[in-house]
Amino acid sequence: MGAADDIIPSYSFEVSLDGVHFSFSKVDNISSSIDIDTIVDGGNNNAPVILRKPKTNPDVLVLEKGIYTTFKDMSFAMFKEGTKIRSIHINVLRNGYTVRMFFITNGVIVRRDFSPLDSLGSAVMIETLQIVHTGITELPLPFGL
Repeated sequence: MGAADDIIPSYSFEVSLDGVHFSFSKVDNISSSIDIDTIVDGGNNNAPVILRKPKTNPDVLVLEKGIYTTFKDMSFAMFKEGTKIRSIHINVLRNGYTVRMFFITNGVIVRRDFSPLDSLGSAVMIETLQIVHTGITELPLPFGL
């Protein structure tokens, strides 16, 4: 068991799409999976054989951000459904140090959502991107480098 100082509380993160940094309020579904086949060979099956098979469904990364009225935010509008993204970098920061890095290559935007428009509300308008990909690579870094 690690000490409480070894966990990552009070963190922030940076996200870049094809080398351009954007501010996101939430990154969800940082995950990757594989597909398997289980072979059961008659009789007593205390140890079924598990085989990896070709992936049939891509993983989905979800990015959420508040919409601004600045010029930089207008450039974000170029990310439309069907847009291919060669690289996505997610850096998790604590006290200014990068403690985790995630890399995704060859993603495609499959969905773009906007929060409901409510003239009586005071909520921030949110844009959501769903990006499919075939895997994520994590580079763990020791804290305090």
